[in-house]
Amino acid sequence: MTASYLSRSPDSGCFRGTRKILLDQISTWFNEDLPQTPKIFWLSGLGGTGKTAVSHTVCANLYSDGQLGASFFLSRDEADRRRVASIIPTLAFQLASVNSTYRRKLCDVLKEHPDAPSRAQQYQLRELLLQPLKGVPSLPPYLIVLDALDECDKERGTEGGDLIPLILRELPSSGLNIKVFITSRPERSIRDMFKVAGREINAHDTTVLRVHDMNQSTVKEDIAVYLAHHLQHIQVLRNIHPPWPGDEAFNDLVKRAGLFFIFAATIVSIVADTYYSPQSQLQRLLASRNMQSPALYSQVDLLYLQILKTSVEGRADASELCTRFRKVVGAIILLQNPLSISALAHLLQHDEADLEGALTPLHSLLDVPSNHDQPVRIFHPSFRDFLLIQERCQDARFAVPEGRTHAQLALYCLEIMLRHLKRNICGVNDDVAVLNSEIPDLESRLRNCVSPALFYACQHWGDHLSQSADDTELQKKLIERMSEFASTKLLYWIEVLSLKGRFPLCVNNLVAAFPWCKKVVPVIYRLIYDGYRLVLDFHNVINVSAVQVYKSALVFIPNCPLLRAYTHELPTVHMTSPRTEDWDASLLVLEGHKSSVNMVSFSPKGGRTASASDDGCICVWDTSNGAQVSCLSGHVGSVKCVEYSPDASYLVSGGSDATIRVWDSVTGFNIFTLIGHKGSVNSAIFSGDGCKIASGSDDNMVGLWDATANKQLASLHGHSGPITCLTFLVDNSQILSSSTDCTIRLWDIKTKNALKVLHCQDPVLSLSVYSSPQNPVILSGSENGVITIRDVTTFEEIGQFFGSAAAVKSLSASSQVNKVVSGSSDGTICIWDPASGSCVAEYRGHSGPVECVRFTSDGMHVLSSSADRTIRLWDATAEGVQGSEDYIMVVQIPNHMGHIVSGSTHGKVALWKTDDGNLVYEVDVHHDTILSLACTHDDKYTASASADHTICILNTDNGSNVAVLAGHRDEVYTVQFSSDDTMLVSASPDTQVILWDMSTKKPRRTLAHSTGVGVASFSPDDKLICSGTMDGKVHIWNVESGDRVVVLEEYPVPILWVLFSPNGRWLTSWFEDEAVRVWKVDGTNFQIWPHDDWRLDRRLTDSSAGSAPEGEEPAKYGDILPPDELHYLQEDGWITLPHTGKRICWVPASRRQPWLRTLWESRRGIFATGSQAGTITIVDLRSTLM
Repeated sequence: MTASYLSRSPDSGCFRGTRKILLDQISTWFNEDLPQTPKIFWLSGLGGTGKTAVSHTVCANLYSDGQLGASFFLSRDEADRRRVASIIPTLAFQLASVNSTYRRKLCDVLKEHPDAPSRAQQYQLRELLLQPLKGVPSLPPYLIVLDALDECDKERGTEGGDLIPLILRELPSSGLNIKVFITSRPERSIRDMFKVAGREINAHDTTVLRVHDMNQSTVKEDIAVYLAHHLQHIQVLRNIHPPWPGDEAFNDLVKRAGLFFIFAATIVSIVADTYYSPQSQLQRLLASRNMQSPALYSQVDLLYLQILKTSVEGRADASELCTRFRKVVGAIILLQNPLSISALAHLLQHDEADLEGALTPLHSLLDVPSNHDQPVRIFHPSFRDFLLIQERCQDARFAVPEGRTHAQLALYCLEIMLRHLKRNICGVNDDVAVLNSEIPDLESRLRNCVSPALFYACQHWGDHLSQSADDTELQKKLIERMSEFASTKLLYWIEVLSLKGRFPLCVNNLVAAFPWCKKVVPVIYRLIYDGYRLVLDFHNVINVSAVQVYKSALVFIPNCPLLRAYTHELPTVHMTSPRTEDWDASLLVLEGHKSSVNMVSFSPKGGRTASASDDGCICVWDTSNGAQVSCLSGHVGSVKCVEYSPDASYLVSGGSDATIRVWDSVTGFNIFTLIGHKGSVNSAIFSGDGCKIASGSDDNMVGLWDATANKQLASLHGHSGPITCLTFLVDNSQILSSSTDCTIRLWDIKTKNALKVLHCQDPVLSLSVYSSPQNPVILSGSENGVITIRDVTTFEEIGQFFGSAAAVKSLSASSQVNKVVSGSSDGTICIWDPASGSCVAEYRGHSGPVECVRFTSDGMHVLSSSADRTIRLWDATAEGVQGSEDYIMVVQIPNHMGHIVSGSTHGKVALWKTDDGNLVYEVDVHHDTILSLACTHDDKYTASASADHTICILNTDNGSNVAVLAGHRDEVYTVQFSSDDTMLVSASPDTQVILWDMSTKKPRRTLAHSTGVGVASFSPDDKLICSGTMDGKVHIWNVESGDRVVVLEEYPVPILWVLFSPNGRWLTSWFEDEAVRVWKVDGTNFQIWPHDDWRLDRRLTDSSAGSAPEGEEPAKYGDILPPDELHYLQEDGWITLPHTGKRICWVPASRRQPWLRTLWESRRGIFATGSQAGTITIVDLRSTLM
């Protein structure tokens, strides 16, 4: 735990007798227990002014009193000491060692949420710190210390990301007897964190003290005390006759130090160096005077330069020593993590003894442990700045050329990876799809197989490459090594980072390498880009299972250069259907919502996206890697809209519960709720200054609210239909609203009156204001598919965009790229050129209506959300048609296994060869989407059920139409043949299940329900039919008589699928929320029964499905489903062997929708799935059965 106070040297604090006033002030603040006493103390000061020493002393004083809760000393030299994700778990660990009650509470949390330490910061803070601490009775006062915040990694441009805003917002209101002491340099981004809505933090929240605002004479006195003590100690230790150094010399040293303790500490290190006499060292220091105007760090720089010159003074090989210095010390100061002497020698391909010799004369500047396995560190960041800034390092022999040194480090990283990376580097049995967490002794395996130098290279090669300068000497070598790495080691590198728990660094390195690769060698760029797309497409699975880079990714990726480079790594599981030739325009698919995603909003600060869904949740996502950051719950029912505030501090959401909620975007806390609407809130937005909120509702009203005072300002009436969209105009003085009443209204905020009313021909579903190069215009999207452009001042029509006839549900404009994007109910996304009115790109990939589209701030990407439950990130630079308009929605594998039947959204039935995926025929059968397929047991005939209300019977061999069965009044959801193929059963939301006689092709009888029916199927003996309805009921019918035998009412959620087991002893139903229920069947008696839920549903426990009588076992998967369905596609994307739970491979989101059961089929080792790309995916899994 190198970040804690206890891991630091005991003499790292303030010298006794110094900093007394400051330490007393901090002590008084901590011990003061008044309501107005701030919970946070921020000590700000320039580098070298002794802030870390103050932190250490504060820790030491409180530790002895048992009041130090935890500490974290940040350092840019170590990844784990600058990683934001490490801070809260480290603090929690330390607090647990201090307070036993908290330790027990924390253990309870970790048992319930074992992944809590890896969650987003707001969850870490709540689950690991605040909630367990609140459970501690009579919690004593504790201090948490965060030192050198400026050395923390930046997230979205801010040191520490959301951590400090979280602490500032959560701690003061927590009621806990906890205070936080923070130190940092006065960086602007940090200063901004200590502000709220543009105002300084309230005095009740934070105490702010700047070191340079302190009495300078007091600081200089402290420095004088420090120097006097240590110089006197040197005098005694080295037997120097007094008086030494003398008053004049001493006063000169104190004057040079100014307010910088680092100067005083470095003086002591130089004079105490045992390689030289103290007198000669002091004489050198006094002789080196800056003749120019003194700058802020001039005295410190002269000191550093004196040390370096002394290290080569009088040496004939000074030139060689300086070259070695630039190589070794240049690497040390530019490393992303500090390395030990042995690891550094390994990385730099340098003799270890010679490297140690290079560091020997630099002990006053570098912390060089005698143990070669301990990291070498610089004593202070100012030394790094000195070497890198040419104006500060006046001797070119020691100046470190930053760009060239980064290039050299990139080369060293590539070379060590080329030497040591290989597949299965830890020697794990990779015959199975093992998770990283399931690998025995993984940590010890990694220690033995992945050296510190190799691990460093894997983490940071891209960082160094991106910062490398164009150097003729190194460029050729870099090109050669990068080419070899990308074509031979890239997958093995991904494997190592996954095993080491650093998989997100894959995206960081690859993105960092893009500019260099694109500029220098396009061929390398293509391989690196392929690796980037592979990482994005398979991030969910490779993050937890390194072997999936081979077992899953190589199965499904396109026929790209990366695949061709690694054909020797292809697994035995393989696609028989043709691969696509390139990646699609959809860069990232975000999964997690359980219902339609109605809206998405980009954070103005970048890196985050919020989404609103009918599942009642607002999710926040990291758009760099697809990780879900948080999930906000509070609305009762659907969440219809969500928007960030202009400063990204807040989110506003509207729901079907008629409420508007304002959330803290960092903590996820519901700050307040606005009540006033009487219908679903479809749109809620902030004004440009963040002070007002406008809302539009199904109650036909536009609401105007004060976002700072939590009150309603006005109700704007005039629309006669639900409000669909709102937008503020640029000056925030007016609001535009659109409605299903076919009007657009312009409202004056001050007078609360409608200034203009525009009557349209069709309901207006979407609005956007586009700041064109000439003047702003209004864009509106209608139900008839037309996008209209109007002058913002006159409302006069300027032009129109004509796409498909599908309703335009969302619009977004980007002035950065002068483009407009639209999302439609037919699932398409279009990019428009406003100048010409032409559609320059069309993206197809969603399998449901596109509910929302948004440009990123730079206009380079588009984010979309859909009723298909997914969010997609698109490359907005891709032009032309991307994807297929016709999606495969249902597949069926006939008994003979030689072919696969599919049905599409355009009503086409297709037959594909199983062995190569080639198309045999495709026929137009229906006028609308095919929702279900069924084959007779002899495979002669195929039945297709469609949204056009009909069922077609086809000859499977040639696709000819044998009969059309008409009788339903609505979509036909499912069809199934009886075991003897004499009957066919169909189900529809028209409340009917129809039993058809296949000899006459006419209905034998109709089974009436009170609500829509989603599915129906026969029992194995064809004596019973089970049907599942939209209200969650399972009806059992007698086939012969048509009588209803029983109604099973267990779970009030729409049923997607219900079937009898092959032996007729079990009945299983799948529900819309992915729950599963199993009944044991005994004649006409049905008893709810527990089941092995992990094989069917990852959400339920056995107890939730009922209790088996004493001596009885839960239902087994093999008892429930057909014996030839040997593989199962789990809800999370894994194909498994359900009888054993063995994972086979993971199917990417673009090729599946597990919640839609008809989209995939498995039989006797052949797995088939349709996709939004309009192609079928056939995977041969038979090798996994051997």
